[in-house]
Amino acid sequence: MAASRLFAKFRSVTESAFARWGEICHDHPLRILAVVLAALAGLSIALPSLQTDMSNEGYLREDDPARLNLKWFQTAFGRDDRIVVVLRSDADVIKPGVLNTVRQLHQALEELPQVNKVESLINARLTLGRDDELIVRDLMEDWPESADDYAALGTLIENRSLIRENFISRDGHGTLIIVTPDAYTASVSGAHDEPAALDAFDFDAGFEDMGLPGETDAASRPAELISDQEMFDLVLRIQALGKTYEREDLRVSFAGASYLTERLTHVLVRDMSVFSGLSIGITALLLLLVFRRWIMVILPISVALLSVYATFAIMATLGMTLTTASQILPSLLLAVGVGNSVHIFTVFFQALDRGDSKREALSYALGHSGLAVVLTGLTTAGGLASFITADMQTVAQIGVIAPIGILCALVFSLSLLPALIALTRFRNKGLRSDASGPLQGFLSLCAELSTRYPGRVAGSWFVVLGLCMLAITQLRPSHNPLHWFPLGSEVRDSMDLVNEQFGGATYVEIVVDSGQTNGLHDPSLLHNVDRAMQRAAHVELQGGRMGPSTSLLDINKELHQALNGNDPAFYRIPDNRELIAQELLLFENSGNEDLKDLVDSPFQMMRITAKVPFVDSLHYAPYLASLDQIFEEELGTDVNVTLTGMTPLFATTVGYIITDTLRAYTVAFAIIAPLMMLLVGSVRVGLLSMIPNLAPIIITLAFMYLLGLPLDMFSTLVGCIALGLAVDDTIHFMHNYQRYRAKLGDAAAAVRETLRTTGKALMVTSIVLVAAFMVNAAGTMINVRNFGLITSFCIALAFLADVLLAPALVVLLDRWKTRGTLRAG
Repeated sequence: MAASRLFAKFRSVTESAFARWGEICHDHPLRILAVVLAALAGLSIALPSLQTDMSNEGYLREDDPARLNLKWFQTAFGRDDRIVVVLRSDADVIKPGVLNTVRQLHQALEELPQVNKVESLINARLTLGRDDELIVRDLMEDWPESADDYAALGTLIENRSLIRENFISRDGHGTLIIVTPDAYTASVSGAHDEPAALDAFDFDAGFEDMGLPGETDAASRPAELISDQEMFDLVLRIQALGKTYEREDLRVSFAGASYLTERLTHVLVRDMSVFSGLSIGITALLLLLVFRRWIMVILPISVALLSVYATFAIMATLGMTLTTASQILPSLLLAVGVGNSVHIFTVFFQALDRGDSKREALSYALGHSGLAVVLTGLTTAGGLASFITADMQTVAQIGVIAPIGILCALVFSLSLLPALIALTRFRNKGLRSDASGPLQGFLSLCAELSTRYPGRVAGSWFVVLGLCMLAITQLRPSHNPLHWFPLGSEVRDSMDLVNEQFGGATYVEIVVDSGQTNGLHDPSLLHNVDRAMQRAAHVELQGGRMGPSTSLLDINKELHQALNGNDPAFYRIPDNRELIAQELLLFENSGNEDLKDLVDSPFQMMRITAKVPFVDSLHYAPYLASLDQIFEEELGTDVNVTLTGMTPLFATTVGYIITDTLRAYTVAFAIIAPLMMLLVGSVRVGLLSMIPNLAPIIITLAFMYLLGLPLDMFSTLVGCIALGLAVDDTIHFMHNYQRYRAKLGDAAAAVRETLRTTGKALMVTSIVLVAAFMVNAAGTMINVRNFGLITSFCIALAFLADVLLAPALVVLLDRWKTRGTLRAG
């Protein structure tokens, strides 16, 4: 009782303060408007610097072990993400027409800035022995002239498994050109570009201490790896160039992690612009249909859009980047901002209807709804802030910027909106009466069912929840960026083609550290690594296996065969340490530079690059664990083996999905539940009020299982977003229910009056939220479509829970309290 009285006093004082604030907003609107616009102008300075980051490593925090391993690897060996150009012919690729095109495109690619190396059939390494001389040359150094020459070339490629597997498709109708970018940014690598292509490049960065090519002292300052923007520019150049060589009988497509990332970025930026506009249009139409007043369209949307603008400006100010998860922000903030305005406007026009002046109506609206709007903003922000604990960087960033955006919407709704209302002239005609309309009729039906049959209503919900809990246990995590694109899309078809025809569309990098200088001359170590790779080639990965690999082992075997009369029987690693060293010295003296990409200068570490199928990341963790075990069994614990590259990144990301989901839901509950207790002034009622908020999430997760939708990064966001938004309706319901319960003295009557006065605003905000998120269901990427679908479904369920389950629970609780009082009496 003491807690209830304390909260009643707190609510009374707070509502009086908000009522006074409404009067201030009416009396000084220009001052408030000037302060808000000045703040927006200050924030807008940083907005042009907002960058995107769709990279695979961007999913993880900077201090994540998998990301640190990749950064170490890239520093030692350069970036591992190659851009793959796929040429697909109707006939055998070993034909003059195809090979001439490959040569022309190969040469054109070599001329592009920031290209370190281009590999194809044209310059595939051919190692031969001739009269005790070692010859290491390009495969097509001598261009075939006759049909016999082409036949001989085909036979040669067929007998060279490394060339065949790396550059020829399994059906013989396709070939690859692999482009490796510079390891370092243009200011370090010395790359140059045509002036028109460098409009966005900062020539001042690092210019003051940049010498001529080759004169930079690497030890004087850390070299900066090539930036994501430079990679995107390179990918776009390669795509534009490659398409110029396409013809009816030769199709050109692209693959690789960098290409996939560039496509994700392109689609994200395009869809964010398109669907933000659609969300605005649909929201405006809904508001106009429901309220029939343009002021109810223009002012709420204007305030919400300024909240979105401020949020992205703050992102830029804080140095944050746009990620795949950022696409949800415009729809989320638009819906929340409009929802706040709807609640304030609804009460404002009700006051006007009864004859209040604009000043009195504004004071009454903020006094009546101000506290509820603040609490809904805090609970929504609290639900979203739970993502801060996520291990995935993209999700954790949402946990920072989304609450900031929600608070921006809250501040603008309680300051800018009242000021704009004060400045706007409109006829004092209030809202249309919908007492007998379909919306109010539905709400009256809900009130009747929940108050007359509260036990049956609550019991039905609990039965459904019990069944859904069983289905939830069958959900499995998933992370497959390729499958975010629809079937039939160019990027998916191209990556699938490389998967099926070339042994895999992604890579695992295996770094073997012998621990000593010239340790890679040790034949026993090399034999052990070779055995490990042979075993690894038979490990299953979702129906596929490891594709071709490139490493020092290939050079060892090629050298030994070439120096023994090109006899295939000698295609193996020598057993003598001195012989290995001598053969490698001959290779280095041949002028071929392949070795520098495969080993470090002290010959202590070697790099093995193995193709693997691009599959759901769920399957990578057990696969990599098997590889780890194989290398440990073959090499022991004295030799350090590190698995890195894109595949371990994907495995780490999917591993975080379940833990991030559980942690986020727990933290969200821990944040929101106390706020609900504060609102209702009771621990028991506060916990009871969480049931209508958790029920939609449980049912939605079961809905995902029934539809076969994966639990991916976007699905992780749904629960906490929906929880934060669902609590808004619960707060408005509970806030007004308690007001009418104290006034009328009867729970059933209080429920009816609450749904009569506040129910319409609850329904309208829910419709706006559903529409805003449902827009995403028309997106290009499947994961965004699923997000829009399940979030809209969850919000619709949350509304039903707040107008059916919540009223039933408070009526049952009131009856239980009444019976307890009677027994005590």
